[in-house]
Formats: sequence, C-alpha cells, structure tokens
Amino acid sequence: MKPAAEKNRVKRWLAPQYLVTLILALVITGAVTAVVILQRDPVVAVVNGEKIRMGELYDALYAQSGEEVLEDIIYKRLIFQEAKKLGLAVSSADVDAEIKKLVDEQFMGDDQQLLMVLAQYGMTIETLKDNARVYLTVEKILRSRLTITDEEAAAYFNENRETFNIPEEVKARHILVETEAEADEIIALLKGGADFAVLAGERSKDPGSKSQGGDLGFFNRNYSMYQEFLDAAFALAVGEVSAPVKSPVGYHVIEVLERKPTREVDFAEAKDRVKDAIFESKYNELRAAFDEQIWREAKIEYK
Repeated sequence: MKPAAEKNRVKRWLAPQYLVTLILALVITGAVTAVVILQRDPVVAVVNGEKIRMGELYDALYAQSGEEVLEDIIYKRLIFQEAKKLGLAVSSADVDAEIKKLVDEQFMGDDQQLLMVLAQYGMTIETLKDNARVYLTVEKILRSRLTITDEEAAAYFNENRETFNIPEEVKARHILVETEAEADEIIALLKGGADFAVLAGERSKDPGSKSQGGDLGFFNRNYSMYQEFLDAAFALAVGEVSAPVKSPVGYHVIEVLERKPTREVDFAEAKDRVKDAIFESKYNELRAAFDEQIWREAKIEYK
C-alpha cells in the first residue's frame, strides 16, 4: 500500500484538480463547448422521462472510488517497471499454471466452479489473470531480493521436520448426484456389476471429474474439499464404495483406488519446499520494504 502521507496528499490534490480542470474548460470555451459536451454525453438511463447522462454516471463513479482505482493502476505500473528493470517477466504460461493450481487446489479441478465464484464477485477470468500476473511478478521480485543458503534451510528443516513429511494420501473417484435416492440407485448398479467410470461419465454432476470417470487423483486431508467428503474418503479401504455422502453440492458415491501412508523425508528431498517455507515466512517483511521503496523512489505527476 502507498505510505499514509502519500495517500493523504493524493486525496487533497487529485479531486480538486479534476474539478478545476473541468470548470476552466467550461468557462474558457463557453456555450459552444457546452453544446459539444452534451452531444458527446450519451443518455444511460431515463427515469420517468428525466435523462441521466454518462457524465453524471462517471462523476458518481469517480466520487466513490476514482482515487483508489487510480492508485491501484499506478501501483501496478510501478511493479511492472521494477520487474522490467530487473529483467524479470511473467509469461502467459506462468499465469495459466497459477490459475490451474488455484482450480486444482480450491475447486477440485472444476473450472466451472471457479467461474461461478468469480461471477458472484462481479469478476471475469481476465481480471483474475491480471491479478495473478501482478501477484507472480511481485513474488519474482521478492525472491530475487532474498538469498537463502543451504545451511539456513537445513537449520529450518531440523526445527520443523514434521511439517515437511508427506501426509497420508488417497486416490479416489466419485459420482456426484443431486438426491440420496439417485446415490442409492448408483450404489445398487455398482453392486450389480456396473462400471464406475462409465456411470460417472453418464450420471455425475461434477464437470471437473466426470470426463475422467470420476477420478480425482491423489489428495490429502489438507486439500480444499468438503469435510464430509474427506472424512468419508479417508475412512474407506482400497476398493470399498461408500454409502451416500451428503455435502453442500449434493450426494457423493466414493470409491478409494489407492492409499499412500504418511512418509518421512530427508532434507535433500525437502530442500526446495523448505526454502519456499522460509520465503513465505519472510514475505510480509519483504513486501512492506518493497512497497515503501517503489513509492518513495517514484516520480508521479497527478494531472
């Protein structure tokens, strides 16, 4: 965020200057300009015969959040300028990988669920990608400023060894339906010899997994899944099919395909994850110093 003094200076200067500029334009050019402005100021709504024009809408939007939006644009520009100076860049492939990671970890691989959440907040996938590019750019800049030696990482690993062990995982598939009666029907069909993958493709309401026969791959108890689903999956033996499992999105029929027990790892295997953990522990401190620097060194003229 911009330092408090800088933010206050902008609030005192930007809005009055905007109004002064507008007023001077009207005084100098007189009625001719006024006519032109009206011609270029389309009607956006009519209320009981009374017109609301685009200019009024813009003025209202500016009054509500104009300064904050400008500040956000300036901040992003400073970030990308700093990255360019350091020779750092985030590719479209990097952004796509970050979005895929988000979908896999938070939405069980279901792109449609992500789009639904974005719609609820009035966002588009393009806006999310833009935010991801900013986030990844800042991360690259901060990582370039931090040197973590193997000795420091080894000491951190020894102090937090248990957190780097690989937790128990299961590989499972599921069929999601809307009612318990449908789930009971699915279970009866499976007991009668029906193919799980075929039923998932035909009957499952989960668009993220139905084309893979309901396969969700391996996951652990820390994954972003409904707790009811996780509890049921980890209670099953390999090859066992669950009773109907109710969650906020419907009823699941789950089959566990494989299990992997908790596994201890040594430093050599965990080194990259250890350095990531150290970076994350220092992220807020690094980010605060970075933000303060780019605002302090920037030359900004507010028009």
